[in-house]
Amino acid sequence: MSDEMPLARLFGIVLQHHYATLNERLRPFGLSAGQVPIMLRLAAGQNVTQEALARQFHVDKGAVARAARRLEEGGFIRREIDPIDRRAVRLFLTAEGERVVPEFVRFGREWEDAITAGLDADEQAMLRSLLDRVVGTCADARCCHE
Repeated sequence: MSDEMPLARLFGIVLQHHYATLNERLRPFGLSAGQVPIMLRLAAGQNVTQEALARQFHVDKGAVARAARRLEEGGFIRREIDPIDRRAVRLFLTAEGERVVPEFVRFGREWEDAITAGLDADEQAMLRSLLDRVVGTCADARCCHE
């Protein structure tokens, strides 16, 4: 099956499964999979602008602004206008956001454990290593423009 299917399609199937599973797990929180990366990024370091997140996630600023608005409405983050650059909006986790982030991390680990259950430890390490190399190649902007 996989020899005939393009890699992009294989990656897409895995990503679709991840989003569907994560959306199901996040439903009780009133969140969706697209909002989790913002919360995880803020857990790693707060006081980040929406524009910086858009660049980091390679999405348009509007998508980040919409996700941030929903997170703020849910009480998970706080948005503040930058006092120096009034066009910039800075994001911070609230106490509730900090409380639920470990749950999201656990959801991710459980999903990874489930989809790699058929691989032994060496195969899991190899999969991660190969995917890290592919991601590194993708990060090299020249790979797609030469």
